[in-house]
Amino acid sequence: MIKQRIASLITAAVFLGVLWVILGRVWVVIWVQVPWWGLLLIGIALFLMIDYLVHRALDGKP
Repeated sequence: MIKQRIASLITAAVFLGVLWVILGRVWVVIWVQVPWWGLLLIGIALFLMIDYLVHRALDGKP
């Protein structure tokens, strides 16, 4: 139970950190080139990838 909460917090922190860095550097390019639904899909895919990697690192299971 505690590991799941720690994993969730780590996932959220990493996700927000990655978004902060990416959006800080390419904000104008993203808004010009990608429609809103494309940005949403990229965000969901990025979140799922980070969540998978954090859970795999903490649990050691696929």
